Amino acid sequence: MARGVVRRGALGALALLAGAVAACGPRERQPIRLWTDHFEFRVTMDPTPPHANEPTIFRVVVLDRETRQPVEGGEGQVFATSEDRVNKFDSFVAAPEAGTYTARMTFVTAGDWHVNLRFRRDSTSAIEKPVEDWVQTVGAPRPPDQRPYK
Repeated sequence: MARGVVRRGALGALALLAGAVAACGPRERQPIRLWTDHFEFRVTMDPTPPHANEPTIFRVVVLDRETRQPVEGGEGQVFATSEDRVNKFDSFVAAPEAGTYTARMTFVTAGDWHVNLRFRRDSTSAIEKPVEDWVQTVGAPRPPDQRPYK
């Protein structure tokens, strides 16, 4: 009986160790999901988390909320405001993948930034913006030799 208890304890410890190792592996980037009346947005950033004084590439996938189809040829922006009221923005550029856009922005200070986006299907459509901003914590600047983009 004591041997069974030891085996179960060893298996439990092994399972905990495996979970700890998996948690230390590369973090999968889960998109930030936002909605308006007509669109669903899936936003990822590179690097994640962003750091002050280096470019952050936003990748935004736009889907029609009703049909779930990618929205091509749209116009949009990502914009952000820091806690000390610094404003930054960049316009979307169409990416090769259907319904995907990119924007590039440099957060000038570390700390919390309120980030959101606005989008319209074409120049004749109304601009739509998700109701809620997301708060993005921006890390301290990294030394130039540790930045992914030079």
